[in-house]
Amino acid sequence: MSTPVRLGYAKGIYAQEEKDAVMRALDSGWLSNGLETLAFEKEFADWWGVKYALTVNSGSSANFVALQSLGLSKHSEVITPAGGAFPTTIAPMIYLGLKPVFIDVKGLTIDPDEIERAITEKTKAIVFSHTIGFSPDMDKVMLIAKKYGLKVMEDCCDATGSKQHGKPVGTFGDVATVSFYPAHHMTTGEGGMVLTNSFSVYREALSIRDWGRDCMCRMDKPQPVCKDRWSRPGFDHRYYYTRIGLNFKMNEMTAAFGREQLKRLDGFIELRKRNYKILADQLGECYNDDMSPFCYPLFSKNRSKDMAKLEDAGIETRVLFSGNILKHPAYANIDHRVVGDLKESERIFREAYFVGVGPHLSEENMLYIADQILKLR
Repeated sequence: MSTPVRLGYAKGIYAQEEKDAVMRALDSGWLSNGLETLAFEKEFADWWGVKYALTVNSGSSANFVALQSLGLSKHSEVITPAGGAFPTTIAPMIYLGLKPVFIDVKGLTIDPDEIERAITEKTKAIVFSHTIGFSPDMDKVMLIAKKYGLKVMEDCCDATGSKQHGKPVGTFGDVATVSFYPAHHMTTGEGGMVLTNSFSVYREALSIRDWGRDCMCRMDKPQPVCKDRWSRPGFDHRYYYTRIGLNFKMNEMTAAFGREQLKRLDGFIELRKRNYKILADQLGECYNDDMSPFCYPLFSKNRSKDMAKLEDAGIETRVLFSGNILKHPAYANIDHRVVGDLKESERIFREAYFVGVGPHLSEENMLYIADQILKLR
């Protein structure tokens, strides 16, 4: 088996169809949020199995918009895992004046058994990622949320296509988020989506994304159908602001690109599953067909040395996101609580890393990666 030049952990895959779609959007004459974006939202919502999907300009923006759309009051406590956390799952809590309560992980994602121990009268929500495709016991999470009246936000940026009991992740809680960064299951370069089955959450998210406007009418219509437009003396309802919003909109070219990517998504997911299974089989580890993997996780007490050896063999590696978010300088002095010893989060910080399983990698590539990993043992 020959040594490859470079096996990156991720690569965006696109073809002439995406290029033609971008030109179609450019030629339309409307470049900001418009018909392409609306079509992308409808098609993606149908694919995921939710009532509402809202395009945004990144997965990080999706997290911010989704969390703000839940309407949590300042200083509310939000239970979230420390281990394997991506910074922009946590950062919106800080910007919105919320207090993260960090608990440990189990199987790389939130440990449902730790949630209830962390709940106080100030607890208002549970926020977590389906990290690299791994999901907690969602029935247990939702039972706890219902018992205490808590909101649930699912960050699905690593888990597009993952299911539990046949039900897509992102459809259990109140709101979910997706990223279209090039490393993820499908890409628009940059971009993301907010998903929900709640009209009230969608209504809030739409306003927050669009500067805080109250009006839900399309911006690409010179003469909008808004029946409320002149109902308030001194105001044009199209520019009547009832929320503190920003501009997180996706543009038309990005949405057009995404619509073509969506047609490839099922195939991308199947290739990811195939590649993950090859590694699992070769390494003698378990495989769950309900998981739609972002990457393949590995643990080593000699992580730096092992990662260096794989890099020398032409295999790109990455540590597992922040490891333990509380180890990083930006989060050292935030207002927060910790419940439990975070033992598994510490292990992730010291030992966890990953290699790719993306659709750009062939079966031969995966066998080569497995062979190089086995040499480390």
